[in-house]
Amino acid sequence: MMENKRYKKIYISGPITKDPDYKKHFEYAECVLSMAGLIPVNPARNHLEGNPTWKDFMIVDIKQLVECDGVYMLKGWRKSKGARLERLIAKSLD
Repeated sequence: MMENKRYKKIYISGPITKDPDYKKHFEYAECVLSMAGLIPVNPARNHLEGNPTWKDFMIVDIKQLVECDGVYMLKGWRKSKGARLERLIAKSLD
């Protein structure tokens, strides 16, 4: 994921659905990555119209993920179905 390469655009992945403080965690990671000179992609900022489902959000998130150079995994990602899927996709695409 982030070994031996120079990354610019970094996707932030972590639990959202069951974490009431998810925005705070994603914003903190966004700040840290920005301060490191990277371009963070924060899926917690995605807002969809109507009554979107988990699948609707994942479709948008995965489109963003595949355009990134790396992934930053937040604490607790292993408990998140979406974050595990994002990590699997990122690893599969190298």
